[in-house]
Amino acid sequence: MKKLFSAAAMFIFFLILTGCASSSTSSVGVNCDYSQGKPLWDLPLVCQGR
Repeated sequence: MKKLFSAAAMFIFFLILTGCASSSTSSVGVNCDYSQGKPLWDLPLVCQGR
């Protein structure tokens, strides 16, 4: 029973990390068009210069 709980916990942890990683990357590409008038914090992280 402990092994099942441990495996389930690791799987959930993996899903959470995967979700965080996928939300910060773009599969289509990054659009750093500064002429759109968007605030800096609305642009992708790559465009923010951090």
